[in-house]
Amino acid sequence: MNAPLLLPPISIFTPDPFLLASLSLPPDGWWAAAVVGFSLLLFLATRASRWSAAAGWAALALAGQACALELLWAGHGIRLQMFQGWGVLLNTWRVFFFAGVFLQAALAAWGAWKNWFVQDARGWGAFRSFFSLPQAAVFLALTTFGAVTIAPEVAQALVGGAGLAARLAVQASKLALALFLLAVSLANLALAAAALPADAVDNLAQRWALRSAESRRRLPWLAAGWVVFVSSLLAWLVMERMPHLADEVCYLFQAKYFSTGALCLVPPPDAEVIYAPFYLNENGKWYGSPPAGWPMVLALGVWAGAPWLVNPLLGGAAILLAHALVRQLYDRDAADATALLLAFSPWLLFLSASLMTHPLTLVCSLAALLGVARARAAGHAGWGALAGLATGALLHVRPLEAVVVAVVGGLWWLSAGLRQVRWTGVAAAVVAGTAMTGLLLAYNSALTGNPLQMPLSRYLDQRVYEGANRLGFGHDVGNFGWTGMDALPGHGPIDVVMNNNQNLYMTGFELLGWGCGSLLFVFLLAARGRFRPHGLLWGLALTTAAAMSLYWYSGVPDFGARYWYQMIVPLAALTVVGARELAAHLRASGVVDLAEHRVWAFAALATAMAVFTVLPWRSLDKYYGYRGVNAEIRRLERAHGFGRSLVLVQFDAPSDYAAAFALNPRTFDRDASGPIYARLISRESVERVRSFYSGRPVWILRGASLTPEGVPRVMAGPVAPGQPLPAEIFPPPP
Repeated sequence: MNAPLLLPPISIFTPDPFLLASLSLPPDGWWAAAVVGFSLLLFLATRASRWSAAAGWAALALAGQACALELLWAGHGIRLQMFQGWGVLLNTWRVFFFAGVFLQAALAAWGAWKNWFVQDARGWGAFRSFFSLPQAAVFLALTTFGAVTIAPEVAQALVGGAGLAARLAVQASKLALALFLLAVSLANLALAAAALPADAVDNLAQRWALRSAESRRRLPWLAAGWVVFVSSLLAWLVMERMPHLADEVCYLFQAKYFSTGALCLVPPPDAEVIYAPFYLNENGKWYGSPPAGWPMVLALGVWAGAPWLVNPLLGGAAILLAHALVRQLYDRDAADATALLLAFSPWLLFLSASLMTHPLTLVCSLAALLGVARARAAGHAGWGALAGLATGALLHVRPLEAVVVAVVGGLWWLSAGLRQVRWTGVAAAVVAGTAMTGLLLAYNSALTGNPLQMPLSRYLDQRVYEGANRLGFGHDVGNFGWTGMDALPGHGPIDVVMNNNQNLYMTGFELLGWGCGSLLFVFLLAARGRFRPHGLLWGLALTTAAAMSLYWYSGVPDFGARYWYQMIVPLAALTVVGARELAAHLRASGVVDLAEHRVWAFAALATAMAVFTVLPWRSLDKYYGYRGVNAEIRRLERAHGFGRSLVLVQFDAPSDYAAAFALNPRTFDRDASGPIYARLISRESVERVRSFYSGRPVWILRGASLTPEGVPRVMAGPVAPGQPLPAEIFPPPP
């Protein structure tokens, strides 16, 4: 991790409660300060132009969002994203950013009063008439529920009773802060969109409308290319082409041995010394327990020497499929807008830079739904076969999501009416899906001996307790001891509320990165009850939420609400639909000039803010060195020339060895090329592994958690084959 950068000494004369205890800024804090400085320069540079009002409000919105991000607590560890504690906000350098959002609020309140109440109150009346009172209550309820993460301590106090009043008071104060920030950003962005010169807005709209057919065809490809480019940069520079989660470590090594044509390996000489998470060692077979679909695709990247590039390419493919699906459901304009929103989504860009399964599940689900939509419209059996194949492929990656897509897609297909359905397409989908299911059963049988038992279920039954990871409710479900993320033992109604709150909050944050909340227009549609014309989109979103409510864990700390990732395209498309509905209402009111264009300007400004604030903040604050994993061991390997050696890693934290295991070769045979990385546990296990890999020199690495600098270091080596190892490297006996 990067060391904090220090501010120059500053004399501060303040009362004790506001005394700054620290004057250090981490890299993300410096970026926020730079964004605030850039915003000021933008305001000064445009003061004499006709763009001055719009640019001024945009600059204020940009600076305000940068300040607001510094009030959050996310970081490199495994934790829920919440606001910093009040002591941190008021007694450290963060107080400067805290003051910044209040300055933004004061200026935005002044602008709103002057423009929408004093000079022309009709505009405010047009917005207010968009909702009836019950609809406004629904909108406020949805916004409130998703505004901030409910702290696990609140649920624990609610059940245990200890300290409940104090916990609720703190939670209420953080909720008030969250709603305040959302409202300020909303008003600020609306002021910027309203202040744009009318002739310039009209000119841009006409140029957009006059685009040639060729340029319209290029737009989704340009958006897809942008996603591949940005996600590749994030994978290379931020993720450092390394797995950071235990899941990613497992997937990558599965992909390595799949690339050799093997479904499993002979166990290594010591499976505790050469350790991989989620691996089973039984009956002479050593294999990863997660479903094989994603590692099989990732194996193509391993074979090509660039596994880190697979997900960026899948992210680009998802843009093209999303565009095709939305165009099939609506029109080209809606498809273009959806593709553009997705192309700048922090959620999509960061997951496409990872080694996780979700970009592949998104591609599979979009291909399945596109097949259903085309088969529903034209009845061609080939589209039905695509729907079945894609849904069956999803079964090999994330089975529960495959069930959701099959149910939603199938019901929507049949909703066209039995007389309208072309049954040849349905039959093709069933045959293709059944064939893919048969492959899954065959894979299960080859590894576990039971076609109905998935390796992951077998692994968790053995490592935790039988049935711990099953779907459903009860005190014996999900007791993994992860109290910071799963507050209560078992799975019940309170857990469902907590999980949905966490997922809704992170979706509202990550989907588009808007300071006013990414689900703004989706909540507008929901509050007005606009469900029926958009059945497929709402069906996929709501069924995904319902299905995941059966599972005990939300999945939130890593890459946003990743268990809800199937919602990303429906929510982006519903954002477009909601924006259209608001624009139509404002246009009909006759009091907002160029209403539709200003709504789209609002969306464009909010999206641009996220590019300059959320993407860099996420990169610096969270994902660079996430979970303590970085590429330092790879750099040591190149600098010292480990070559065909045995590298023993002293470790304390799981990340110490995770970063090393990712660099292992495709198999652990004696003649495997490159270094073999193993954990240093005991003298006996080291001698056993060293005997197996006789002829290899030995290096000793100390993990990052054991060094004062927080980076791994070479402690000894190379020790020639047959020579004794330094006695001090071994841990003392218990």
